[in-house]
Amino acid sequence: MNPIFFTSDAHLGAAVHKDSRSVELRLVRWMESIADTAGALYFLGDMFDYWHEWRYTIPKGYTRFLGTVARLVDSGVEVHIFTGNHDVWMKGYFEEELGTQVHHHAIQVNLGGKTFRLAHGDEECKERSFRESLLYNTFRSPTLQALYASIHPRWSTPIAQVSSNTSRQQHGDRDVPEVMPPIEEEWLIQWAARDAVKHPEVDYWLFGHRHRLADYSLGNGRRVLLLGDWIRYNSYAEWDGEELSLNTFSD
Repeated sequence: MNPIFFTSDAHLGAAVHKDSRSVELRLVRWMESIADTAGALYFLGDMFDYWHEWRYTIPKGYTRFLGTVARLVDSGVEVHIFTGNHDVWMKGYFEEELGTQVHHHAIQVNLGGKTFRLAHGDEECKERSFRESLLYNTFRSPTLQALYASIHPRWSTPIAQVSSNTSRQQHGDRDVPEVMPPIEEEWLIQWAARDAVKHPEVDYWLFGHRHRLADYSLGNGRRVLLLGDWIRYNSYAEWDGEELSLNTFSD
C-alpha cells in the first residue's frame, strides 16, 4: 500500500507564529515531499488558527497551502480534513472546490488491515472540564453559527482574531505550554485507555489538539499517538501498512 500520512495543528495565521508565511511554506514543502508516494493524507484539525466560510466568502490568505491541497487531490491523493476547535466552521468549500473529505467528528477506519480512531481531540476533551464542554458546544451550535455568520466578515474576522490572541495573553499560551505533565496524566491518553476497554477492535488512536508529540503504548501492540504541531515540532505520523511512526520534518 502507499503510505498514509497524518498531521495537525499548523494554526496558520496565528499570532504565535513569528512568521506565519514561513510556517505555511514549510508545511507546503513537506506536502510536496510526500506527494509522489502518499496514498492518503489526514489533517486532524486546527490547520488554521481561524477559518469561517460564509456563503460567498472565505478568509483571505493560505493560498499556497490550499493550492497544494488541490494539487494533491488532483494527482489522486485522498485528502481528509478534520475540523478542530479553531477551524470548526467549514461549510462545503473544501469538498466542493478542493475535493477533500471533511470530518466534523471522530471516525473509525480500517487502513491497511489495522483499525484507527482518528479525531482532533477536543471532542474527547469536552469531558475534561466545564470550560472545554462550553466551548465545544458553543462553537458547534447551529443557532450561534448562524448568528455569527450574519455579521459582516469585515467585523467578525477581526473579532475572532482578537479573541484568540487575548485568550493566549490572559491564560498563557495553552496551545504551547512550557511544562508538560507526565504522559500518563495527559487527558487524551487517559481517555484512549478507557476507550480501549470499550473498543477492543481499535489498534491505534491518533489525536491533535494537545500540541504534544507522544507515542504511548496501551499494551498488546495498541498505541496512542499525539501528533504535536507545526509551531515547535513540524511533526507528522506515517503508516505504511506495517509500521506506524512519528516523525518531524526538516528541509
